[in-house]
Amino acid sequence: MALKGIIPAMITPYEKNGRVDWGLLRTYVDFLIDGGVDGLFPAGTNGEGPALDPEERKKIAEVVVGQAKKRVSVIVQTGDITTERTIELTRHARDAGADAAAVLPPFYFPHDEQALEIHFRAVAEAVPEFPVFLYNIPGNAKNDLKPRLVKRLADACPNICGLKDSSKDMTRLEDYIDALGPGFTVIVGTDTLILPALVMGGAGVVSAVANVFPGPCVEIYRAYLAGNLDLAREKQYFVNRLRSALKDGPYITPHRHALAMRGLPFTTVRPPFRPLTPKEEEQLSKSLRALGLP
Repeated sequence: MALKGIIPAMITPYEKNGRVDWGLLRTYVDFLIDGGVDGLFPAGTNGEGPALDPEERKKIAEVVVGQAKKRVSVIVQTGDITTERTIELTRHARDAGADAAAVLPPFYFPHDEQALEIHFRAVAEAVPEFPVFLYNIPGNAKNDLKPRLVKRLADACPNICGLKDSSKDMTRLEDYIDALGPGFTVIVGTDTLILPALVMGGAGVVSAVANVFPGPCVEIYRAYLAGNLDLAREKQYFVNRLRSALKDGPYITPHRHALAMRGLPFTTVRPPFRPLTPKEEEQLSKSLRALGLP
């Protein structure tokens, strides 16, 4: 299945006791697919993947793939702090039936290009027939994937076929697209850049906003495909305002509360994440109402 269009960076739901809520996860998969998305991206940044237990990450992959039932593409984030565990999680995603894996760099420790190249080659060569996307998120991983490194890896490993760029840098995104060429899939990871990325040759977005409100993001993509750039720009500016509303509070948590406002009980968090205060929740509700939502 092609990896393109609107792909929510899925949030992980928890029960009151802090365990992953598997039933709600299945409901959430259907909610997103019914919203018109083109793919699903579990266990990434918004899904708190690096903070989850490896066995939880494996089961999340299995549940999302199983519930999606091939209706949309599933790209599972499998990057970890060690090469060994990254390979383990990537092999599992393949065996679980995912369409691809997205692999963020090993995080916390700084690594030079040679170390990163060795790491990613080892991962790709461990699953030679399975599509692998590199995942550039230097603000979190602290290791930046330069276009020249990505080009070397793509040339060396045929199954490294795409990249998700969350640098928030449009020039960097263009550099990837230019350096890797039309056979390499580049997906942006920033909601404010959906339309600019599409215009410059990007394939789509892994979206935080679409976790809660897939509709406006889908409208950008469909308007672009239809050649209606005026409508696509209008929807992009709306998504920009919506993104700002969902960032008013602690990291990720406003998205959880907004989902609860839409009928999906996502408000439980795992420390050190915290829930919204009553004042923050009131402000979120006010901001969304001002946009005509939910």
